Amino acid sequence: MLRRILTYLLSSGITVIVDFSVFTVAARAGAGVGLATALGRAFAAVVNFTINRKAVFHADGNVFWQFLKYILLVAVSGTVSAFAIKKAETYFSADVVIIKAFVECVLFVFNYLVQHFLIFRVRKAQKEEEPSHAGN
Repeated sequence: MLRRILTYLLSSGITVIVDFSVFTVAARAGAGVGLATALGRAFAAVVNFTINRKAVFHADGNVFWQFLKYILLVAVSGTVSAFAIKKAETYFSADVVIIKAFVECVLFVFNYLVQHFLIFRVRKAQKEEEPSHAGN
């Protein structure tokens, strides 16, 4: 379990780097902020989905439906993030960056749980096959 969470954390870090890199290249190539943001997010989402599916959750199953659910999660999470940051900004006198950091930490946990239990669900038979690390 700890290994899965650490791998998820690493996957998230890689995703941030991909998002920022693609955004930077697109922006420097003349794309507007909206297009650069969309390109960065799109590339980052594909990378994150791939890493999470294979390295974090070791999922098999229908890639199409998993990806569809993942994209829905990305859309919902992004919407919730923007809404929560905007609402919190009106109620608290904290810096918006601090508010965003807090909101994103909460969403980090939420996104992990949704991916674990709804998108890359580990089947009961697959759980029984996983080696136990209790003695390690």
